[in-house]
Amino acid sequence: EKISDLNIKFFESAKMSLLDPLGLYLANDVKWIELNGKWNSLKFPVAIGGKGQPIILLHGFDSSFLEFRRIYQSLKRNFQVIIPDLLGFGFSPRSATNEYNPSKIISYLIDILETLKITNNLKIIGASMGGSTALKLSFEIPNAVNKIILLSPAGLFGEPKNIPFPLNQVGASFLGLPQVRRSLCRQAFAYPDKCVGEMEEQIASIHLGCKGWRDSLASFAKSGGFAGTQKYIQNIPIKTLCGENDRILGKKEIKNLKKIEKLNFIGL
Repeated sequence: EKISDLNIKFFESAKMSLLDPLGLYLANDVKWIELNGKWNSLKFPVAIGGKGQPIILLHGFDSSFLEFRRIYQSLKRNFQVIIPDLLGFGFSPRSATNEYNPSKIISYLIDILETLKITNNLKIIGASMGGSTALKLSFEIPNAVNKIILLSPAGLFGEPKNIPFPLNQVGASFLGLPQVRRSLCRQAFAYPDKCVGEMEEQIASIHLGCKGWRDSLASFAKSGGFAGTQKYIQNIPIKTLCGENDRILGKKEIKNLKKIEKLNFIGL
């Protein structure tokens, strides 16, 4: 409970500092949800809004629910929108004794859906690493999922690459450097000079103040993260959207995505 209280206090402070009104609008719909007993009575942030069939949005690596601020209002007009922070990321509480890895992230998402009593007609939108998360989640609960949209999905190919201690800690510290954060933020946009400003840079880094941010990121890196998730593709309708010149995935990755017929690739 103490960990949750610290996180909630930090989140409320961070929320009031948000420069982007769309970010503040989304943050105001965050509920702190207590899951079943295996999560040590921790409370987890999940943005929930709208009515209709459920749609869950899964953010990318070292990001937060705020990643979806620009589409949230539109989606909540027609759907029950659910945007969790993935376990060990965003504003989620971190326990020093926990390991953070793909299997725990999937278990956590399944428990969120069970807590919210969502058992069918679920739609998933996964961005970047959230795309791999979406495929693995749909593999585990195929009867609950009816459609998937992947936005520049990362981690569909290759094998997990475990980063051992202390390199995992060094890498996490490096990702916390302000100049690195700014560079990564700019790389996520096709036209950074036009589209990236103080608001975007704040959104990309605001969750770094959460207690345990570096250790949870290092733990995830040590696990190897999501990789090779194309093997989890089921007979569930998928649309995959990518910028033809995506600056994160790269041309080789996009070429591989186009080869998988079931992904129904759309280049933008």
